[in-house]
Amino acid sequence: MEEWICVQVSHHKDIAKTIQKFQKNGWSLHTYQVTGRDIWISHYLLFNKEAAS
Repeated sequence: MEEWICVQVSHHKDIAKTIQKFQKNGWSLHTYQVTGRDIWISHYLLFNKEAAS
């Protein structure tokens, strides 16, 4: 069974750091989505990994 986690990142400069942090802990980036407009933009990163048995 897989585990899933969605992470909200407020500033685009933090996206790479967030991905690296999760990948070091065994997570894989599944989906990336940006929502909002003008100055209110949010980035959502959906990660998954195999659950420990």
